[in-house]
Amino acid sequence: MSVPLRCLLVDDEPLAHTVLRAHLDRLPGLVAWAGSCYNGAEALAQLHTTAIDVLFLDVDMPSLTGLDLLRALPQPPAVVLCTAHATHALDAFELGVADYLLKPIRFERFIKTVSRLHANRAGVSAAPLPPAVEAMTAIFLKTDAGTERVRLADLHFIEGYGNFVKCHLASGRVLLIAETMKQLESQLPAAQFLRIHKSYVVNLASIERFSGNILVVGTRELPVGSTYRQDVLRHLQGAAREPR
Repeated sequence: MSVPLRCLLVDDEPLAHTVLRAHLDRLPGLVAWAGSCYNGAEALAQLHTTAIDVLFLDVDMPSLTGLDLLRALPQPPAVVLCTAHATHALDAFELGVADYLLKPIRFERFIKTVSRLHANRAGVSAAPLPPAVEAMTAIFLKTDAGTERVRLADLHFIEGYGNFVKCHLASGRVLLIAETMKQLESQLPAAQFLRIHKSYVVNLASIERFSGNILVVGTRELPVGSTYRQDVLRHLQGAAREPR
C-alpha cells in the first residue's frame, strides 16, 4: 500500500489554497496536506522544519517568486508549479519540476499529477507532460470585491483604463482590475486573444464582424489601430490584405 505524499501548498492567494486543499482531501490515500504558506519566506522556513514530499508552488508571489524560491533550494522536494501563466513553462521544466498546472486547476488534471508523482516515487518512468495538455479555460481576476474566476469564453474584451483594465463580460458586467493592459494581456492565451488597439484586446471568438477600421465584439464597436490592422486581417482572413 502506498504512503500518502506529504504536500506543502505555497501561494499568496487564499482561493488557490482552498481549491488545492479540496483536491487533496478527495485523495486521502494518495496525498496528505502538510501545511500552507502564503509567501516564499514562510515556505523556506517550513521546508527546514517539516518533511515534505511535494511542493505545490505558485509562481507569481511578492518579494520572492516561486521560481526564485525553487532556485534557492539546494535539494527541493518534488515540485508542481501552479500558475495562470503558460509563459513560465520553459523555466519550469529547465528547473526540473515534476509537473506544471495551469489555474484554475481541475480535479481531473490534478489526479494525473498525483499519479505521476507516485510513479516517480516508485521509479516508474513517466513521459513528460507538457503544460499545453490542459487548455486554459478560465482566469482569476482581482477586483475590489475579491478574486473572481472568469471563464475565458465569457470575456469579450479588455479595455485599458489608465493603470487599470476594464474586463467586459458576455453578461454585460464590467470588472475593474488593478493591472495594466500589458500585465493582463500576458496572462491570456495568445491563440484566443488579440490586441487590436493600444487600448483593446479582444476575444477572437467574440468578434461579430470587421468593417473598415471597426471591429464589432458582442454589441460594441471597437476601433482597430493602424499598427494592429495587418495582424487583425491575418487572423480574420488568413492573409495580410483587406478583403474586397
